[in-house]
Amino acid sequence: MENQDLLYHYFSNSLTAAQEKEFQDLLENDTEFKAQFLFEQNLKEVIKSNEIDTLKAKLQGFEKDLSATKTTRIEFFDSETSKPIKPTFNSKYFAIAASIVLLMGWFGYNSFLGTDYSNMYNENFSAYPNTVYSITRGDTENTLEREAFVAYESKDYQKTIEKLDAIPVEATKEYFNFYKAQSYLNMDDTVNAETFFTLVLQDNRSFVAESTWYLALIALKGENKAEAKKHLENLVANFDYNKEKAKVLLKELE
Repeated sequence: MENQDLLYHYFSNSLTAAQEKEFQDLLENDTEFKAQFLFEQNLKEVIKSNEIDTLKAKLQGFEKDLSATKTTRIEFFDSETSKPIKPTFNSKYFAIAASIVLLMGWFGYNSFLGTDYSNMYNENFSAYPNTVYSITRGDTENTLEREAFVAYESKDYQKTIEKLDAIPVEATKEYFNFYKAQSYLNMDDTVNAETFFTLVLQDNRSFVAESTWYLALIALKGENKAEAKKHLENLVANFDYNKEKAKVLLKELE
């Protein structure tokens, strides 16, 4: 594997066991590889310290000077020995660094460096299907509940909420709050969605596990790591619904 590929997989936490061994061997025995690693590690820390704009300007300057500069000398310190390292970099290292930031942009590199909450949410979110109200052709029943779930299956979530809200209190059913929450979440209204999912937990009858899962996703969407972990750990400990997915997410949040 190319050295740059190894570095990419290292910083994205995706090295296999074999790649990890190759990486460590190079780090210990290849001075140029170690220098490149330290360069990109320092680059990572600069970006993570919210100096992205300054870094972009510097890298743009580096990129402009590439054709005129064959080598550039940068001093780094080994974090283990505290001894200075003075490697000579070919200009390709600056091209690599510049391309990472300038071509991928901050959002792409943010994903590369740390937890990509948005991606975690998008990969795991899907609307929960209607499993409570059977809608068949030729059904002559004309009730608010039927209209609500016809709207839900048609992805008219605002109408779903309106129809469910119009049902008299004495005729409400335990799953109404769950589908109201689903409707709000599908309209990207996480505040109301969270409120109704929480009501489901408090009611403690149907869709508790499912609501716990969606509350975890809402926390991820809001980049609330602690809250997401709380719901995911609850799901893993007490329910089977999406248990394996919850374990994967918890590992990603470590």
